[in-house]
Amino acid sequence: MSNQKSRGRAVSATTKKSQAGMYYIIIAVVAILAIGAVIYASIGGDSQSASGSPGILPVDRNPSIPVGKTEDGRYYYGNVDAPVTVVEYADFQCPGCGYYATTVSSGFQRDYVANGKVRVIFQDFPLGSHANAVSAAVAARCAGEQSTESFWKMHDMIFVNQRQWSNLPKSSLNGQFTTYAQQLNLDTEAFSQCLAVPEIERKVREHQQGSLSLNLPGTPSFAVNGTVLDMSTAQSIEDMDVIVRNYIDSLQQ
Repeated sequence: MSNQKSRGRAVSATTKKSQAGMYYIIIAVVAILAIGAVIYASIGGDSQSASGSPGILPVDRNPSIPVGKTEDGRYYYGNVDAPVTVVEYADFQCPGCGYYATTVSSGFQRDYVANGKVRVIFQDFPLGSHANAVSAAVAARCAGEQSTESFWKMHDMIFVNQRQWSNLPKSSLNGQFTTYAQQLNLDTEAFSQCLAVPEIERKVREHQQGSLSLNLPGTPSFAVNGTVLDMSTAQSIEDMDVIVRNYIDSLQQ
């Protein structure tokens, strides 16, 4: 049986770089990129639709699961006093993150969050290779400025329609996100004004830098109670989910 160290690493820990460590990081990066390539076509939305076209509305979230915002400005769902906290480091333009959000996370919410065992915190980690990821994160946060529930509605809307907006030019992005806000019955005037507020992007960049400082291999990545989990063996997003579940279960033993 492997020990806790082999399953992850503490977020606050500082370790010496070694060839072996870099080897496993490279394996993890390759695995995550491969997962993203395989599932890209399964993400919702029409990549050929014109800017400003309506998107696919996401399935409503479980209304019994509470939502909120941490003191440092990260959005979460689940019992704030849950014994286990999972931090999801994600990029709105990442196909793997989209697949997790639209296909896998509902089962995790049912089995671990709805019963009060786990709280999930979403941390922005827009990758430099994704030109529209920061703008999408800003859009989700601007929805969150209206209510925490609205953040999660926009979070789901953006992921469900990932292929629709991912390749749009910068000049068309805000118009597309405003269309989503209208579909979600948000105050579109306030939303549009928020998209231009520098502080919102600064907050996204702040969390991006916080994620980069952890030397994460890619997105999605997960930390459980402060330990970043090793996903180098995962061959699919479902495998990642199993690793998170197994680690949580090991904490109860």
